[in-house]
Amino acid sequence: MHSDKTISPTRSLIPAFITGLMLTYSGNAFSREIAPDLLEEITVTAERRENSLQNTAIAISVLDRTQLQQQGIYSLDSLSDGLIPSLRIQPVGNVASTLIMTIRGNGPSDATQVTRETSVALYKDGFYLGRTQGLSMEFDDLERIEVLRGPQGTLYGRNAASGAINLISRKPTGKTGFRQTFSYGNYNALRSVTSLNLPTYAGISLKFDYVHSERDGWVKNPAPGQADYSAYNKDGGRISLNWQMTENFTLDYSYERSQTKSSQNYVQLAEDLIGIIGVEPGRAEVTRFPVSPLKPTVTDHEMHTLTLAWDISPNIMVKSLTSYRKLNEDAHSNFAGTLYFNGAIFEEGVDQKQYSQEIQLIGTHDRIEWIAGFYYYQEDVVQTSQIFFSLDVFGLVTGTPLTPIAPTRFNIFTGADSPLLSANAKARSKAFYGQATWTPNILDDKLKITLGLRYTDDNKSGNRVLIAAKSFDLNSDQLDPMVRVQYDWNDHIFSYVKWSRAHRAGGVSIRSTSFRSYFEERVETYEIGLKAKLLDQRVRFNLALFSSNYSDAQIDVFGPANLAVIETINAANPVEVDGAEVELTVIPVSGLVIGLNYTYLDGNMPLQPNPLAGGALQSFNLVQTPKHAGSLTVDYSFEPFAFGTLNAHMDMTATDEYHYFGSGIQELDSYALINARLTL
Repeated sequence: MHSDKTISPTRSLIPAFITGLMLTYSGNAFSREIAPDLLEEITVTAERRENSLQNTAIAISVLDRTQLQQQGIYSLDSLSDGLIPSLRIQPVGNVASTLIMTIRGNGPSDATQVTRETSVALYKDGFYLGRTQGLSMEFDDLERIEVLRGPQGTLYGRNAASGAINLISRKPTGKTGFRQTFSYGNYNALRSVTSLNLPTYAGISLKFDYVHSERDGWVKNPAPGQADYSAYNKDGGRISLNWQMTENFTLDYSYERSQTKSSQNYVQLAEDLIGIIGVEPGRAEVTRFPVSPLKPTVTDHEMHTLTLAWDISPNIMVKSLTSYRKLNEDAHSNFAGTLYFNGAIFEEGVDQKQYSQEIQLIGTHDRIEWIAGFYYYQEDVVQTSQIFFSLDVFGLVTGTPLTPIAPTRFNIFTGADSPLLSANAKARSKAFYGQATWTPNILDDKLKITLGLRYTDDNKSGNRVLIAAKSFDLNSDQLDPMVRVQYDWNDHIFSYVKWSRAHRAGGVSIRSTSFRSYFEERVETYEIGLKAKLLDQRVRFNLALFSSNYSDAQIDVFGPANLAVIETINAANPVEVDGAEVELTVIPVSGLVIGLNYTYLDGNMPLQPNPLAGGALQSFNLVQTPKHAGSLTVDYSFEPFAFGTLNAHMDMTATDEYHYFGSGIQELDSYALINARLTL
């Protein structure tokens, strides 16, 4: 079996005719874009302070506000096309709103489990989002996306073993402004974004954002009253407040709430060995038979954030970052005969609450820039899961193909009702960290040395009830160091060498029969980088070469007879991923901007003992690790007319084949996607 590649509605291989209306008011004038002659400086906060992208010695990719609009990036799953080649994002097969994210290869196959962690840390405005459920929610009004490639153990803590993603929202402007955007596309895709800025009053600036997005399903389901496959309906709102309390003290508060309703992607049958369903070699438009029940997955997300910043002196700032998040997901799926030889239905519920508190001291002293901090994170989460069997596709139970099974909880493997799985998990994490960059008084200040260290103490506990109750209690502590040496060849070119370590917390698989725990995964990376601004700001060139070595890598092992059984083990043999990343941006003539990104990954996964096969050595796959991946963007701004500016955009992404399960032969074929956009 195989699943169609998930593509966002405005970035589709199917021709899409998009019409849009955008109304913008800011003061008394309409703004007009000017054709670029030089590459603009991009400001990032990758190291917890503002700095230029080209002056930051980190392998980092950035999509600014203009790029997000031009390339139709409205949510994290819009990046699944491979626009940033090192970053792979795809939905979990049966829950479209839950995303698997990897950077530079190696990540979890089953990211839905609340007792496990991902290898990519996701932050929004500096606040960690602890679960992958609901990450397909729409962006309201982002300023930029920063993708930090490689281990980020020093400043971004646990679970940043392969990288981190920063989502940066636009802050209140303090000036009256209103923006309304409508767009419409094929499959009745409708999107509306509203932003309202109010003028500053008593030092307080307010901003309101609301987004609505919906689309019909790609595969119609003729069953009455049931959902279509790949349909969604998303709503989200955000209130942002900025209060300049005094000249040296600032308060930023935000409250956001969203709801996502999405049905799973359709799984097609590439080969019918029994000959009852039939092969579906092309893109299906209608399900192979009426599928019932099929309900959308509903995810509710709510988050409060509070940031206090106090400039103690011209050289020292204190920041306090406090957040509280609630997440509730009710997931439903129906594989319509392609699993277990009958109509398998998965139903899962997740109820999560998380709280975080971080204190940062950011300062400069003579020739040293430094940051020190304390971080506390706690999470309480409940997960329930059950498998139902609604349709006897091959007549194995009822004797007649395509007849209903009653009761639906009947499991043809056990001959009994499918049990309810219930899991409770608590996580408590404390960390102390520090990082300092020293410019010694030698070599004309061209040498910079950076040292970083983070100590993390993790505690995870909980239980699972599956017929009988079992509990777990895990404690671990880790030191994640980093050393980086940078040399500035001139004002426009510098190179660096870096050694770093990071880890992904251990856990236990709730889908395991043994329910035994696994240890934290550790990665050690060596990296050489080069960053250059050439030809009077018309060329930007970045290069990173790296070698990452994983010890105790976490591998998901699927049961050979029952895919609902997933054992997570630590690799007995080291895993290695070597690679190269190239980013090139050029303005050859006025108004024309060309961007080229390329990533090469060479992964080595030695034979590992399989606990579900008596410990026999078997071959496993590195997931989401294509050998070659790249993207090309071309933007041209015509000379302004009296009534506006005409802008043309084209981008293409291409990706080699790769596996999306650690075990088995399933893989995603290589593909190329082309997107074009003309804007007046």
